[in-house]
Amino acid sequence: MALGRASTCGTEPETLAVEFVQSLDRIDDAAEVTQSFRRLIESLGYTHFVCLALPPTRRLNRSVILHCTWPADCLETYIARGYAKHDPVLRRALLDPVAFDWPDAFETRALTRREREVMRLRTKFGMCAGRTVPIPEAGGNLGIVSLAGEQPCADDRCRSVVTLVSMYVYHRLQALAAAAREAIRAPLSPREIEVLHWIAEGKSDWQIGRILSISAKTVNYHTENVKRKFGVATRMQAVVNAIRQGAFVPGELGLVLPQTSRENRNSVRRS
Repeated sequence: MALGRASTCGTEPETLAVEFVQSLDRIDDAAEVTQSFRRLIESLGYTHFVCLALPPTRRLNRSVILHCTWPADCLETYIARGYAKHDPVLRRALLDPVAFDWPDAFETRALTRREREVMRLRTKFGMCAGRTVPIPEAGGNLGIVSLAGEQPCADDRCRSVVTLVSMYVYHRLQALAAAAREAIRAPLSPREIEVLHWIAEGKSDWQIGRILSISAKTVNYHTENVKRKFGVATRMQAVVNAIRQGAFVPGELGLVLPQTSRENRNSVRRS
């Protein structure tokens, strides 16, 4: 089964790739990288893509998604139904780290019922065919960039271009994500981390102020600083980002808090 017709864009695929790669190192914003990549692949007939950074354990969850342009309903269904365990595209990428086109890659065997469910979900959202590029790393991580569309470009030149630019995009997004984690982790003060802990437990500014023996106004000051550092609009978004970036870790019975915070919490509860 052929992927589809050749690209009808007015520019040669190789020219598009060279221009894209040359511009990539000048882009320091992940959103701009993905927007530029999306414009490029759309010119080749791909409408959606997902970029993953799988750890050596190969466990798939939201934290390994560097970027995803799947429709929200598609992604939610995929995660809620545990389709990662039955996804033939993902399975092939894990077994053989060589770029491949699908559904061509599955023509030599019959898919299971659950595998067919996954592929029907993709088709429902216009992802009828695609190209997946596994990217092994020396440390054991595996990057995966998977592109899809209703009728993506079919010729070998387009395939080669997609493979090349996918590798560049993956490594660029990885580098930017690492830089963002480092930039976020360093500036958080002990007090900001402490405030985040109590926000995560559902405390108001007034309650946190009582626990930490500071004013509600001061709590709000620290909260706004944290929101600004993470580039988010709400308190809970700041908490989620802090957990993802390792600022603190959820414990078995709640959050792992500094010793002074535990003492303050216990004294409040006893009173």
